Parts: sequence; C-alpha cells; structure tokens
Amino acid sequence: MTHQSLGDEIFTAYASGTLSGPMRLLLETQSRLNPDIARLRDDADRVAGLLLETASPVPLRRDALSGVLAAIDAELAGAGEAGPLVRHSSDTDSANESRKAAKLASSALDELLGLPEPVRDLALESGGNWQFGGPGVRTLELMRENGAKAELIRLEPGYGVPRHTHDCKEFTLVLCGAFDDGLARYAKGEMSVADPEIEHRPVAEPGEVCIALAVTDGPLAFTGPLGWVQRALGGMS
Repeated sequence: MTHQSLGDEIFTAYASGTLSGPMRLLLETQSRLNPDIARLRDDADRVAGLLLETASPVPLRRDALSGVLAAIDAELAGAGEAGPLVRHSSDTDSANESRKAAKLASSALDELLGLPEPVRDLALESGGNWQFGGPGVRTLELMRENGAKAELIRLEPGYGVPRHTHDCKEFTLVLCGAFDDGLARYAKGEMSVADPEIEHRPVAEPGEVCIALAVTDGPLAFTGPLGWVQRALGGMS
C-alpha cells in the first residue's frame, strides 16, 4: 500500500536507539518539515525516558566504563562513513566542508543549502557528487547501513524515475517541489511509503525541481525495458 505516515514501531525504535541510520535520518528530517511528526517523536522520547526512570537498576560489570569509552572511540573513528546526525565540527572539519562547497556550482550549492537538516549536512559532506540516474534524474547517496540505504533523488520538472516495484519498503520524503507517482501527489513534507505490492513511477510536477529523500531496506526491482537490463546484469543496488 501507499500512505504518508510512519508506524508506531519506527518511533519506538528511534526512542530506544535501535533504529537504523538511514531510517533515523528519515525521521529526523521529516520532523523538521512536519510538526506533527516532531510531536510524535518527542512523545516517544518522553515515554522511553519514563520507562528508563522506573526500570530496576542492574549492577554494572567492572569493565563497563572502559567498554563504553571504547565504543565511543570506535564510533568517532568511523564517523566519516555515516556518522551521527548531530555533529559538532572542529575547525578542520569546517575548513574541509568549505573547500568542498566552494567546488560546487552556485545554483547546485543553493539547492543543497536549502535542504533541511540533517540531510543538508550529509549532502554537503558528500561534495554534492550527484550521479546520473536517467534522463532528468540525479541521485546522491548519503549512507548505507545493514542493507538499508538513504539517498537524495533530484527530478527535473516533468521527469521521473523508471517504473519499479519493491523487494522491500521504500520511504520517499519530499524535501522541495512535488511529484506524482500515478497513485497520489506528494508535496514538500509529505511521504510516500511503498511496499512489495506497489508498482509506481514518481514524476516531478512541471515548473519546479523536486528533491526527495528516499530510504529503502532492500533493492528495487525495475519493470519494463529497464527491468530486462536489470535481470540481465543480475540486479542493481
């Protein structure tokens, strides 16, 4: 089915800290665009906090502190690959981001700067290295984690991604502009959620570029001529 909301299990996983990086990025970004989603996220955080306060204490192992510090060091060391959503950049990081941003064309840079946090930060860190995704379509991968992927999809007015089905769930959140996938219209802040029963082709509306955040927990299965190519090549990521 196609709808515009996240399930309760997503908010629960977010509050408990078990939500994957790509899905966490999706929820944080939609919270920036939709006050109702932000309220649900905050409610889940409060419930998790209350449960934590009422939980019975459990004795810690003697090496608990050293284990936590080691985990923090490991996460900081790997922050360049995916990284936490909230960052406090050092002067060196700021200089590197400035150099990357300076290489972007002014119009492309303006598009990225106009995106909501935390997507904007990840897009800038990537250097704005958009990849060809078909006529009028560009993609920008932001992160991968345990089979899940988050990427930006940029559609020129009147252009769309190839028709496809899903081997997974696909969440597509509109960041600017609007698209119609033949089933419904989605504008800024709205989200399409498609499962394996859905076959669709999102197409940007005329007159404005559409940029969306797409999160999938598995590969897409293209139909039509591109599907023949995909099967011949043994699948596409």
